[in-house]
Amino acid sequence: MTTSFAHIAWRPLLGAALALSLAGVGRADTIATSATSPAVSPELVSGERTRVAELAGIRSATSTPAQPSRYGWPVKPFRRQHPVRGFFGDPRISNHERTKQFHFGVDISAPNDTPVYATLTGRITISTRHPHTVYVVGRDGSEHSYWHVIPSVRSGERAVAYRTVLGRIEAPYAHVHFSEARHGQYLNPLRPGAMGPFVDDTTPWVARLTAESGDRLLQSSGLRGPFDLVAEVGDETPLAIPRPWHDLPVTPAVLRWRLVSRSVAVPGWRTAADFRRTIPSASAFGSVWAAGTTQNHVRAPGHYRVVLGRGFDLRAGRYVVEVAVRDTRGNHSTSRFPLVVRGA
Repeated sequence: MTTSFAHIAWRPLLGAALALSLAGVGRADTIATSATSPAVSPELVSGERTRVAELAGIRSATSTPAQPSRYGWPVKPFRRQHPVRGFFGDPRISNHERTKQFHFGVDISAPNDTPVYATLTGRITISTRHPHTVYVVGRDGSEHSYWHVIPSVRSGERAVAYRTVLGRIEAPYAHVHFSEARHGQYLNPLRPGAMGPFVDDTTPWVARLTAESGDRLLQSSGLRGPFDLVAEVGDETPLAIPRPWHDLPVTPAVLRWRLVSRSVAVPGWRTAADFRRTIPSASAFGSVWAAGTTQNHVRAPGHYRVVLGRGFDLRAGRYVVEVAVRDTRGNHSTSRFPLVVRGA
């Protein structure tokens, strides 16, 4: 597709609550408009965010009825919520960026050497490829797996939920990676009705929106040719994570967006990422996570950049890009980014 623009202007809708940022995000020139974030007073933006969220079909947390959990936590106490430092769908990048995949479970923080218990009754298998990974498969085909565990069981043995100690957390990981799968498909353990109890009253956010071309972030003036839109998002953990993994972001469960224009017909709401139940295959990583995405490291917060679309070819006019994010418990926020496209 071909796009020709003389100018794109980005202006904050909420005055002093929003600010224009020209930070480079590790690359060259950038146009990036800051949006509502945890630092912004809720009183400044709550009305607009609620209205737009209703248009997106995103309900508040109080409208999502509580569901009994199907199973408890793999560390004691089983029926008390534990800190989770890695969420389902988080970007996982390794092997000098040659291996990229979606996080297929959750990382439950606990001290090294903590006993890890089965959360499912079934047959035990120790991975031959990853000897510190234990699988338990139930009669209905459900599979729970526990990673970074020094096993105290053997393949072929039977596990009893909340009675069998599968092993202890391996140093230096200070967490057990827990996954749930059914019929070969990974499921989000934090979805309603799965692992619990789990309460989340935090609010995910959209930090900013960027226009990009290839590996370049574009300046606000003189934009020409097709461009991509990328939303930078995040969420915080419901419970504080022990140091040194404290204060690092996690991924919202779902991101939707749309273009709004009074003069130009544009499509309705579209889903850019949805990890509420499952994840895409690793081959789809680049269609969800944009270049420049990084995962969390100690004292180095991850940078979560979601692709809204590529090769935009818009008619001249005034637009608003609305981006809505939500977690598995219905907490949500919506940010609005004005966009002016002028003809060549």
